[in-house]
Amino acid sequence: MKKEILYTLSAALLLGGCTKKLDYTYDNRTVQLPNTPSNSRIVNLAGATELKINGQALTSFLLPSIEGFYGADNTKGTRWFPESGRLGTTYTIPKEVFNNGLADSVLFSTLNPKNAAPNARPFSIREDEAKTFDYYFVWFLPNANGKMDSLFRIPRDISASVNPAAFKLRLLNLSSVEGANSLPGIYRKGPMTVTFADGTTVPGLSNVQPGTYSEYIDIPYGTYQFKVLDSDGKEVLATGGGYNTLNPNTGTLLDINGTPGMGGYKDTWLTYAPVKTFQPGGVYTIAVSSNYDTRVSNGNPNGETVPADNNVFRIINDVTEPLNYTYARMQGVNAMTGQPITWMVDGKVLSDALPFGKAGDYNIFITGKHTLQAISSDKKILADTTFFLDAADNISAWLYANSAGQPGVTLVSNNLSAKYTSGKAADDGTYNTLKDAYPFWIRFMNFCPDMKEVSFMGNNGQGFISPVQANATGNLHVPFAQPVVTEPYARMIVNFTSNIQVHASQPTVLPGDWMRNVSSLNSQQFIAHPELYKHTSLPGSEPGVYTVALIGRNTSDAGTADKARMIIVKHTK
Repeated sequence: MKKEILYTLSAALLLGGCTKKLDYTYDNRTVQLPNTPSNSRIVNLAGATELKINGQALTSFLLPSIEGFYGADNTKGTRWFPESGRLGTTYTIPKEVFNNGLADSVLFSTLNPKNAAPNARPFSIREDEAKTFDYYFVWFLPNANGKMDSLFRIPRDISASVNPAAFKLRLLNLSSVEGANSLPGIYRKGPMTVTFADGTTVPGLSNVQPGTYSEYIDIPYGTYQFKVLDSDGKEVLATGGGYNTLNPNTGTLLDINGTPGMGGYKDTWLTYAPVKTFQPGGVYTIAVSSNYDTRVSNGNPNGETVPADNNVFRIINDVTEPLNYTYARMQGVNAMTGQPITWMVDGKVLSDALPFGKAGDYNIFITGKHTLQAISSDKKILADTTFFLDAADNISAWLYANSAGQPGVTLVSNNLSAKYTSGKAADDGTYNTLKDAYPFWIRFMNFCPDMKEVSFMGNNGQGFISPVQANATGNLHVPFAQPVVTEPYARMIVNFTSNIQVHASQPTVLPGDWMRNVSSLNSQQFIAHPELYKHTSLPGSEPGVYTVALIGRNTSDAGTADKARMIIVKHTK
């Protein structure tokens, strides 16, 4: 045994003979100290960059050394803000900075000349071990004396919903009235209401008065585009997506691609609201407050803009957003002519008496193995299959019939993340992953049994034009009853305006013969409720993630109800 030890030591000495023993190590963790969080959080919606508590500077208090777009800046990191040295949107105060439960003389200020922020003002925080509070720092104008800063102490819920497949959401209305830099004609104000993307009011989140907040409500987890409407029913702009240039006459988005029009831009008649997946167990606040992120055209033909304040909203995580390991969402679609069908999963109804050409609502399922059945109106099993669901799956089950009338099922996985890869792979084999802040994505499917393949084209058989996807391919050579899996989505530009036509293509022929008997889709058919728009014109289309499918029969003897046509299924709510 001694010989083995001596041999090992000798080998180690030999290998290390030309090295020097190091008396230090590197710690590359961003936060190296255990800063225990308190129950008090700062939510900075007024653009402050610096924070001082009990006389101690937590941020750098240095002038910007590196400036980026939209006024972002970074300076020397600090123990409390190691990445940027600046106060961000939210910050949970560490217990260490409290003195006997008191954080005295909490002071906000700004050193970034690009950011408009209120003058420095102190306040105190008394820690409550039993309750969780947010301190919202916002621009607020309670009277006609000019813009004032305000601090609101708002209780925050950190407990998940009792329904583990749901998330909690509330509306906090800290909106202001017009100030000196406001444009009254486009200023959004007064009681606020949250709706789904189609304008349907979210129960419990309506008519929330300024300076107040709603109760948290439970909503099934999923991908939503929540909108906020002011007292006149006009949409409130969301901040953070880069879509912030407004028409000074309408308050709606100007085309950032520079289409000629108002001041070098064209009005889209849209108002930005993010498409976001709200996770099961998550707790969220939609907060409305005045902000200087808004810009308006100054009428210059070159498209120059100037800042103007307005009430905007943002979505704030009230707890660290949880990961979904348990649940998936699924819907059924009836693409088979002849009769309504009922979809069943594990013996329970997914959608009942679903007519031809219609999609059912989503249901939530636990991950694992499941059995899917399509049942006819006379209770016969038309088709069944066994499948597996993974966490966060979003599945559409399509029932169709082939040319011989035999039914089949195709399961399609929908990408609602708005993420995609771009460019060539790097040396390590990875791709750049990008995300559309305002996605208008269309997947194309072919369930017409008389067509082996079809191609979906734009006006006059031309391809779809999009700045983020110059040559879309998911719309080309779409086979019968099979989803395209390589680049399956056509990612359209915001305010997409075009017809969608279907062509009888072949593997070596593109676009092929235009199927004139199939009515073209107009881009405005992607607008769920035109009455939602309180303007003189309508957008060209509405953002979201969609499937466009060719269904029905392309034969001379097909009945009127069964003739081939295109349908639109929207997967984001």
